[in-house]
Amino acid sequence: MFGDVIMVSGVGGDVTITTARPPYRAEAFPTTVETVAVEQARQRPSQLLLAQHRVVPFVGRDSDLAEVAQWMGRPGGVLVRLLHAAGGQGKTRMAGHVADACAQAGWTVWRVLHEPEFTGGYRMDLPAGGGLLVVADYADRWPVSHLQSLLTHLKSMNVQAGVTVRVLLLARSTTAWWPALRNRLRSDHQVEATSQPLPPLGEQVDRGVLFRQARDRFATAMDVTDADRLRPPPNLAEDAFRQVLSVHMAALVAVDAHRRNTTAPTGPHALSSYLLDRERDHWYALHHRPVEPRQTPPEVMGRTVYLATLTAAVPRDTATDLLHRVGLTAPAATTIIDDHRFSYPPEDDRTVFQALQPDRLGEDLIALSTPGHRHTGDEDGWDSDDWAAAAVEQLLRFDTDPPPWAAHAVTVLVETARRWDHVATDILYPVLRTHPHLALAAGGTSITRLATIPGVDRDVLDAIAGVLPTDRHVDLDIAAAAITTALTPHRLAATTDPAAHARLHATHAWRLANAGLRDQALPPAEEAAGIYRRLAEVNPAAYLPDLAGSLNSLGVLLSELGRREEALVSSEEAVTIRRRLAEVNPAAYLPDLAMSLNSLGVRLSGLGRREEALAPAEEAVTIRRRLAEVNPAAYLPDLAGSLNNLGIWLSELGRREEALIPSEEAVTIRRRLAEVNPAAYLPDLAGSLNNLGVLLSELGRREEALVSSEEAVTIRRRLAEVNPAAYLPDLATSLWAYGWVYVNVKANFVEALEATTEAITIYGPLAEQLPAVFAERLFAAYQTLADILDGLGRADEAAELRQQLDAATGGGADPG
Repeated sequence: MFGDVIMVSGVGGDVTITTARPPYRAEAFPTTVETVAVEQARQRPSQLLLAQHRVVPFVGRDSDLAEVAQWMGRPGGVLVRLLHAAGGQGKTRMAGHVADACAQAGWTVWRVLHEPEFTGGYRMDLPAGGGLLVVADYADRWPVSHLQSLLTHLKSMNVQAGVTVRVLLLARSTTAWWPALRNRLRSDHQVEATSQPLPPLGEQVDRGVLFRQARDRFATAMDVTDADRLRPPPNLAEDAFRQVLSVHMAALVAVDAHRRNTTAPTGPHALSSYLLDRERDHWYALHHRPVEPRQTPPEVMGRTVYLATLTAAVPRDTATDLLHRVGLTAPAATTIIDDHRFSYPPEDDRTVFQALQPDRLGEDLIALSTPGHRHTGDEDGWDSDDWAAAAVEQLLRFDTDPPPWAAHAVTVLVETARRWDHVATDILYPVLRTHPHLALAAGGTSITRLATIPGVDRDVLDAIAGVLPTDRHVDLDIAAAAITTALTPHRLAATTDPAAHARLHATHAWRLANAGLRDQALPPAEEAAGIYRRLAEVNPAAYLPDLAGSLNSLGVLLSELGRREEALVSSEEAVTIRRRLAEVNPAAYLPDLAMSLNSLGVRLSGLGRREEALAPAEEAVTIRRRLAEVNPAAYLPDLAGSLNNLGIWLSELGRREEALIPSEEAVTIRRRLAEVNPAAYLPDLAGSLNNLGVLLSELGRREEALVSSEEAVTIRRRLAEVNPAAYLPDLATSLWAYGWVYVNVKANFVEALEATTEAITIYGPLAEQLPAVFAERLFAAYQTLADILDGLGRADEAAELRQQLDAATGGGADPG
């Protein structure tokens, strides 16, 4: 047998079957403290810095902890909190402290690890009592769609099992990805998402106190006496020590240097160099020990640690390939891997190449090993290695697709480049200029972090912009907006051509809108339309088509922001211009005219002017039918869209028998298109099925109406599971329509109640964010709910709900 085999039996409730694997792995949050033996601590002091060892107890941050505790206790089935700060500020340690407190209070605590490649199944039991805390580290490195997938599953768990869920995300950055995720969580999942920055040291914790506490703990862990006389470094008040990790590193180095009877360095880079020297001493000792020496020489082990820090955990066969790529072939790859695994045991036994931790130390290893930094030649510095630059080039070289380790490597280089200029100019930028697809492999967050590096090389951003998807992309839309935001001012300054300025503003507006930043998209969209208008006044033959296109786009954007009257003005002008162009050159401009006519119908209908919407809708159908007869591959999808709209507006005018013909034709065309290309056309098919179900119900064809409505819900639920940001509002519409059809046919009020209640749950937050767009739909869904309550015999509840609706705002709508 080939493929997935799924057997289901003995089920007493609903079952969701899918062969898709989630891009993450959940496991119990580690609560057992991993102690480090004295001898191990002396060999590799950096181990004492790792959060899982909890050598230094968590102190201070009282107001931060109180804020988290208040958040934990707020009402709500699922709440999300982002804890963000620069690397080394103590996010992971604070999360561990919160996890311990929750576990002691009877909560179940999970940690979720990003795992794009499926590595095997696992089982996690739901909490027997209490709530569930889920901790996800490096959230800013997850694709937004993967975080949405996680929240979708947790939300479903809350709804189906009644489990209270709190999700704690940890991240360095909030730029771009967090506003987009927060808005989508609120609108698509009805999940409240809030953020909490961890302020730098000095505002809540005295650095001297923190140094002395860490010093004493490290001295105990390494069995060092007389450490209490060690004083904080004189530069402790400088910005370099604003992070908890920096102070802890200073204390650790002071204790170890005291044990060795040497002078402790005080510069941040020198602290890293000192700890890296201790790593090197460890490699040397292993290689030269009298009993069972490890065969890998220290210089090869150092290069392997550098390599593993870039690639992170990989399967053994991949590690073998990596070693050959970068010229580490002696001793044998198997020996090098085994020796590295002995020194740096992997967190996952199925992998090798555990990265050097903490992250800050690993990034400094990359930077200090790369020639060109300003500390070369320092007495207490780490020797650079000319092998490093060539190794990165070989590591990231590819012919067709970026290698699987590229995403992590580029992410590490971006984070390192934010603190070390030479890594940016000598390593990262040249690689990305040559292979910009590597940035796409690293993901939207890394691209956004790259785009916001002070003084970032614009040629690099240009190269990446050239390979970004030309259409919308859920995981790259935010990055594309960040890149156009960074590049547009420079591109505008580089030319005085007003037409080029208009194109740049239009592209910027489009990218911002795709990222969900519609408020930010409006000014450049208006600027583009204004420039094209001025150009068209001087040279209409050249620029009227561009003006019409920008006005059409502006109308869509204004409508999405709820500014419907202004949207109508732009759409009407776009139709006027394109009609004039099509009269002169129909072959070139009739498709554009049909598009603008279709948009105009939507704008008029949105304002309740359905009689007026009918004429442009019918004209759009006529044009597109003629175009589709000549070129069906190009124009059948457009024809189906216009037929769908025409059916809606005929139905709203009470001409339901007439409406049935275009509505059924739209379903027929879109079903045929979806059979060939479901990824592109299933959403359209669901929309037409939704409208057809409502229409059939109005015509009294009950069984057919239920079949169409149920199919629409099924498709849109599946789409919303994959991409909730795009499709949850549509799912709400179909759920409402499904409930409405049941009410209309006076059947199965229990199922109607479930569907309509779910629709209201989705519409609520959407109506708060965009009342001009969603308030009417929410109001109408509540009206349907009142009818359902009547059908269930709950007349008092129905009457009370209608009184509340009357006290609010009047009006309503049929679902469609």
